[in-house]
Amino acid sequence: MKEALHLKIPASTANLGVGFDSIGMALNKFLYLDVTVNDGEQWTFNHIGPNVDGLPNDESHYIYQIAQKVAETYEVVLPNLNVEMRSEIPLARGLGSSASALVGALYIANYFGDIELSKYELLQLATDFEGHPDNVAPTIYGGLVLGYYNADTKVTDVSYIDTPKVDIIITVPSYKLKTVDARNALPDTFSHEKAVQNSAISNTMISALIQHNYELAGKMMEQDGFHEPYRQHLIPEFQTIKGIAKQHLAYATVISGAGPTVLTLIAPERSGELVRALKREFKNCRSELVTINETGVSAKVLYQR
Repeated sequence: MKEALHLKIPASTANLGVGFDSIGMALNKFLYLDVTVNDGEQWTFNHIGPNVDGLPNDESHYIYQIAQKVAETYEVVLPNLNVEMRSEIPLARGLGSSASALVGALYIANYFGDIELSKYELLQLATDFEGHPDNVAPTIYGGLVLGYYNADTKVTDVSYIDTPKVDIIITVPSYKLKTVDARNALPDTFSHEKAVQNSAISNTMISALIQHNYELAGKMMEQDGFHEPYRQHLIPEFQTIKGIAKQHLAYATVISGAGPTVLTLIAPERSGELVRALKREFKNCRSELVTINETGVSAKVLYQR
């Protein structure tokens, strides 16, 4: 019997306005990986579908590189593998595609290296690679996760709050926006006054979410001073999407991760009308309803003859 590791890894949205590099939420759009041992001399990759077009088929692949680094860390040797990859997550759109691939690589190394990493250890590794927990933590655990990575101690601590009872609409432009370009748009420093202001807004937003006060949470999300004022010009559709969402009484419209995807939180009774309005307005974007993923990575071992 031949073993096949099947991974179903959720997308994620980060920041939620004011939670820069520290808040993330898992979404029910998935990266699928089917992994088997091969009898050849190297790893092979088979990409299926438009969201993985153009990725390398050899050992320069990101998943291979990460898996090998984990194997080296734990002094194990991985067998040569076939990796079949399908994805509902568009690349470089602010929906955590690289974080999903990273987490997939960790699970592959853990299983085929027989390392027995706990979820806590997987999170520590993922954050060490990524530099912050906002995408990888919800990808691993599911739900809405807050986290802090201490670069000095190399330790990540996370906490969870109830999944918001709202509908989520994403509007995905046809163009990519590389994270490095979005990072370069940010200021290097903030004044003490601005830091206090942004911290207060973020704290209030989190408290409002805990209380399921979505009007207040949305009001705080849209007062972000950490990244949105500096990135909005990179997403020409942003202000128009925000205006249409306001007309439909949405709670908040924010940039998803580094963008260019725009994410809107809205009451369930209003979401259908809004997503249809956005689809009519933006022919070159994909507007759709998505749900919040509460389970994180699904890993199954299947047996083939």
